[in-house]
Amino acid sequence: MNIPNSIVRIFLILPNGQIVAQLRDNIPGIASQGMLSTFGGGVDIGEDPMQAAVRELEEETCLKTNYEMEFITTFIHQKTRNNQAVLQDNHLFLARISNIDGIEIKEGVGFVVLRKDVDFEKVNAGEGAQMAWKLLQQYLK
Repeated sequence: MNIPNSIVRIFLILPNGQIVAQLRDNIPGIASQGMLSTFGGGVDIGEDPMQAAVRELEEETCLKTNYEMEFITTFIHQKTRNNQAVLQDNHLFLARISNIDGIEIKEGVGFVVLRKDVDFEKVNAGEGAQMAWKLLQQYLK
């Protein structure tokens, strides 16, 4: 599994404060198989994190312009590559959307809508997504 050095993570938020998260595929070799996660992916060479977030959101949800993208923070998450620790930059974003009608899932098996006070440690989510969720909750206070 190739682990990018820099990724973007995107949660969507509805006007009522509910959060939309991705339900990952259960495909061998991908991160967080079958778990709840953020939308997002690797930052390509020549891209800044905002450009990557916009690209990834369109690739995974078909959302193009009907949202406002906010940068929240960058955090470091340790991953393992070839039995070696790799520090990965995780750039966390929040996309404010008016409704879920325009979402067409292109990656993952679907999405879930969650209350913003859900304890992400009690759902089936990877460590990086849990870290992102905690930072999102702090941001929304």
